[in-house]
Amino acid sequence: MTADRQQLRRLVRPNIRNLEPYSCARETVQKGILLDANESPYPLRRHGTLVNRYPDPYQRELRGALAENLGVDPGNVLAGSGSDETLDWIFKVFCDSRKDSVAVAHPTYGMYQVMARIFDVPVFEFELNQDFEFESDRFLRVVPDNVNVLFLCSPNNPTGNLLNRDEIRNVLSNWDRIVIVDEAYLEFSGGESMLHELNEFPNLIVMRTFSKAFGRAGLRLGYVIADPVFIDYFVRVKAPYNLNTMTQLEGVEALSSPEQGGRIEQILNERERVMKGLKSIPGVSAVFPSDANFLLFRTSGTEAVCGKLLSEGIVVRNRSSLPGLKGCIRVTIGTAEENSLFLERLRHHLEAQNDG
Repeated sequence: MTADRQQLRRLVRPNIRNLEPYSCARETVQKGILLDANESPYPLRRHGTLVNRYPDPYQRELRGALAENLGVDPGNVLAGSGSDETLDWIFKVFCDSRKDSVAVAHPTYGMYQVMARIFDVPVFEFELNQDFEFESDRFLRVVPDNVNVLFLCSPNNPTGNLLNRDEIRNVLSNWDRIVIVDEAYLEFSGGESMLHELNEFPNLIVMRTFSKAFGRAGLRLGYVIADPVFIDYFVRVKAPYNLNTMTQLEGVEALSSPEQGGRIEQILNERERVMKGLKSIPGVSAVFPSDANFLLFRTSGTEAVCGKLLSEGIVVRNRSSLPGLKGCIRVTIGTAEENSLFLERLRHHLEAQNDG
């Protein structure tokens, strides 16, 4: 029952299917005597980059570099201001608040639900199993007919695990709606990206980011990889100049950054060390396997523990309020010095808590 492109077009909101996007000045002409866009004609550079002219609305250089890096065509990729903007496109294109809803496999990244509330779109919350795995057959039995989009985060935030590839393929094969696979943490997993399934499954959209493994969270640069049909719709709904010139150039440079691999290896080595350290601390009852740059662990008195760490300038995330995560804290893998201090202070506070 794999969805074909014609079926999938019907999932696009009718007003978006018929939308004529705003025609902006730099769509076709980037150089010359540019007297069409009311820009300043006087060259102004910031950090070596000309900023008096509007940026390329089609992100040609960045999309070309991304395509080469990923092994896809430039027409398969489009970049936004962080993954938040790409989520915005997905809701604009596929979700009519009067009749559509979305599904999330939780516990997971909270922005999917927040974005749904912004667009006034109902959310069907489907629980992962006790091992935080997505069970596709169970999902297919219970998913409501009005769900247009399923969000899967793999590796999942905050549980850290890579979702089973066969389960994702099963839902792509047997559900004629859109499946979003958010791969923000994939580079830390050693797993294979789902983007290699794009040719077989046109209902698949993959989300990626420069914020994690590329170490550029401050740039606010994310991107989607999808069938060109959907990329065209995303181009229609995005702001004409959604990425400034400097961000686009930084993205191109990041893709050839020589230090990325070494930093990922450092984080993976530290992840292993922190996991062992957590397991050795009395009062830590569970440390969950991780394919990401963070660890989830369970202990008692999470609110007090997080508060005491915060008072010492150590910031971790209390995840106890999420389904199935009672007593759980998420800690990002920092530098070796930061990790050692975190482990030492956590041990101190848990021992004091247990003694009390």
